[in-house]
Amino acid sequence: MNSTQLFSALSNWLAFAATLAVAFFLTPFLVGHLGTDYGIWCVAEAILAYFTLLDMGLAACLVRGVARHRSRDPLALNQMASTVLVLFAAAGMIALVIGTPVMLAFAPRLGNSTAFLLVMLVNLAMTLPLSVFPSVLDGLDRYAAKSAVRLVFLAVRTTAIVLVVQRDAALLPLAIVFTVSNVLEHLTLAVLAKWFLPTLVFRRGLVNRTTFHEIRRYSVDAFLAMLAGRITVQTGTILVGLLLPLGQVVVFVTASRLVEYAKTLLRTITATLTPGVSALEAAGDWSGIRRMFLAATGLVLYLVLPIQLGLYWFGKPFLIRWVPEVGERGSLPLFVLAITLTLSVAQSVAARMLYGLGTLRLFARITLVEAAINVLLLLALIPTLGLVGVAIAVAIPNLLASAVVIAHTLRLLEIPASVYLRVWLRPLAASVVPATIWTLLPAATADWYSIFSTGFCGLIPFAMVAIGQRWLVRAKQRPFVPVLAIGRVPASSSCPSPALPLMEPSR
Repeated sequence: MNSTQLFSALSNWLAFAATLAVAFFLTPFLVGHLGTDYGIWCVAEAILAYFTLLDMGLAACLVRGVARHRSRDPLALNQMASTVLVLFAAAGMIALVIGTPVMLAFAPRLGNSTAFLLVMLVNLAMTLPLSVFPSVLDGLDRYAAKSAVRLVFLAVRTTAIVLVVQRDAALLPLAIVFTVSNVLEHLTLAVLAKWFLPTLVFRRGLVNRTTFHEIRRYSVDAFLAMLAGRITVQTGTILVGLLLPLGQVVVFVTASRLVEYAKTLLRTITATLTPGVSALEAAGDWSGIRRMFLAATGLVLYLVLPIQLGLYWFGKPFLIRWVPEVGERGSLPLFVLAITLTLSVAQSVAARMLYGLGTLRLFARITLVEAAINVLLLLALIPTLGLVGVAIAVAIPNLLASAVVIAHTLRLLEIPASVYLRVWLRPLAASVVPATIWTLLPAATADWYSIFSTGFCGLIPFAMVAIGQRWLVRAKQRPFVPVLAIGRVPASSSCPSPALPLMEPSR
């Protein structure tokens, strides 16, 4: 990964980290003020997540198209952007037509929440066509600018939520806050997209059949992958809301979100790989794609392994202190769901390679099989095992699918499994350090000082070991240059080309 990609990844990560921090502090606040209404909100979000499938993979297609065409074919870029905008507008109308009766059907089960559900549906329908603009910015690799806008609106939205909930702990005002802030945020991103790409135009005359077929070839597989992801992540919440007492929804969602927040926190880094892979593929630089894949995998492993270990050592006291209404009841589902964390994040790097290359057919089928197994296990295990059964139904197919996707990517990129596994060795060895320290120290109690002080006792040595490992790899890969006794490089000597990125396994 070059410096530009690292900066993009860092800015994208910081934006989501800020969102995660807000969610961290808002969750106990909202649970305490909204009570059972928070469970209604969670179920409504799960239902609306299915309507985001109307994205149909168009956003991912546009990111790849902008990355491929921005310097070579401005006309093709504008044709794709215009076609995607028309399709998104149609998707927004479909969301309203189909979603209105669905929301009205769910409203009686979710209490007096009809107006709330309809406003959130309108929010979604308006967001679909406006999502063209953040996709353009992603394709231009302008993650820093996009992240800055999102941070500003995150601060505004959070302040408004706190004020509204303190004044009137009801769902409808919250839906209005989300809708207004969301529309304004996307309009700001539209201004930025035009600023960074002055040649960007949207015209009906640019919409053509050839571009539509190009989009369809890519977006169908991206849509199937999205569908599978929605089923895997959201179906459990919906079935818990329908088959178990409503209070159980809050327990499961709180535990699962803790794991999903950790996954998404790291996937925001891998998301920036897609335009880079597309650009390298357009230039025919397959060696660069392989190096990027291995380097990114090594980086995320150093980040995810201590997080997964931390969930096992500190998950229970964290839940008790974070959301007392959930507390210990969420610890066992959390432990089961956390099993998937490392392999799932490593798989996200592989998936970004596939998105960037536009080779999603097998990936989409793998994720669909995962989703089907997930649903079958949910129906089989919820009646007997409750929330733990939901967690098992999510974890088992996710582990299997992640392993298959990684194997498929290795075969596509022609990377030997032994080379890939060597990337795992150093992060795994470094993770032994915090695991040993946390085992020897007294167990953390349910207060922030104990959790964080004990946690840092393991994380600081881990960081030192990880930095030391990277330094050793760099030292081994640094080319040897003979020098004269006076310390000068001979004028006739020529330095070899720079070494491969740090995370490339030694040859």
